[in-house]
Amino acid sequence: MAALLSRRCLGTLGLQQGPGFALAGPSRLAVRGYAATKQKPPAAAKAAPKTKPTSSAATPKKPASVPPTPKAAPPAPKAAPKTKPTSSAATSKKPALVTPTPKAAPPAPKVVAKKPAVKSTSTQTVTKPERPKLLKAGGGLMYRVPEKKEIKELSEEEQLAQLERAMSMSDLYPTRDIWGQAMETLDVILPHSTSFSHRSNYSSWREMYQQFKENRYNDLKNYTSMLTLARDNAIPGVDLSGHRWWHKLITQWPWRLASTTSVSESSWLTSLRKSTLDTYRQLNTALAKGDDHTIKELASGTYQDQILRLKKKQNRDCKYIWHFHKEVTPARVLSIRAMPAYLAAEQPKFGNRNVVQALVRIDTEQSLEIYTHSGVPLHTRAEKRVKGSSSAEPARVTEYFVFEKKMWYDGPWIMKEQMWEAPGRKAAV
Repeated sequence: MAALLSRRCLGTLGLQQGPGFALAGPSRLAVRGYAATKQKPPAAAKAAPKTKPTSSAATPKKPASVPPTPKAAPPAPKAAPKTKPTSSAATSKKPALVTPTPKAAPPAPKVVAKKPAVKSTSTQTVTKPERPKLLKAGGGLMYRVPEKKEIKELSEEEQLAQLERAMSMSDLYPTRDIWGQAMETLDVILPHSTSFSHRSNYSSWREMYQQFKENRYNDLKNYTSMLTLARDNAIPGVDLSGHRWWHKLITQWPWRLASTTSVSESSWLTSLRKSTLDTYRQLNTALAKGDDHTIKELASGTYQDQILRLKKKQNRDCKYIWHFHKEVTPARVLSIRAMPAYLAAEQPKFGNRNVVQALVRIDTEQSLEIYTHSGVPLHTRAEKRVKGSSSAEPARVTEYFVFEKKMWYDGPWIMKEQMWEAPGRKAAV
């Protein structure tokens, strides 16, 4: 009885003192029938001290349960409601109220502090994309140096697969010529002079020797291309069907195949040179007249784009008349390439399977008359005018063009691309 009274006195004192009351023992009293209010934790959450369970002599059967020590205090737990004291009889029947154990707060995420960016004191060089180079051509014109494109080399299996697909397409569409599609310019070369009189055009003897080797490679490829055409009897304007073995090995072929650059009338390429000159004259006349149909028929590839751009720059209110006066020097083939391109199973109905590309030097004297809508001349008048000729001052023009012809078509030679001499050098003619 005395022990019970002493516990009641302690509980009453705890309720009267409020939150400021503190005992030397545990900070939370849990007695059967009583529950002391818990103090509000401070801002900095600290682990609560361990509490010792109190033994009750009056109720030996059901000891008061003690809440386990929480790992970390919650941010702001609600205070337990105050309970009124009950009689001893009631306390012997009802279990003691226990303060709910607060759940442990989840661990705070680790914040990794970012290191401040350190500015590099060393200067960094930024490489800018190179602009296309512009070189001067004859007459004060400028032209862009074409960029070399890397061509992906195909394996033999990939080439055979492409060939099989093309042959299957030719069988499915017999009326469509899939072999006549546009193709890239072959490895025609504009040879430059390596004579001692042009030694100053090269920076070193090594560079001059490299140009000499390139010229000899061009001669060798010219010879093999001419041999390909001769075997198929495909040289334009030349019939080799009656040649015997002594013509091929001794008397005719050995020296004629090596005369690609010859301008002689007996040369095997005389017909080719005349045909290319005719194409050149027809295309310039069509450009002066603004004939798009003829331009697209006689030009292809990059040169067709070049001609169409020149046509757009012409003044529509003016009239242009182009005149061809003469050849200063005969047209000359500097480089020729031939290869089979018609790969169908059947032979072509006309001509042969080869495609030919030739780099031709054309050196002419020509003039251009320009008149306004009212007939006022805008060109420079000739000092000595011959009756029936052009009133404009003639000028000498030397140009280099790549002509192409698919030999299974009965059509003209097509101008595919224009080339220029390297700056400070002369073509080897």
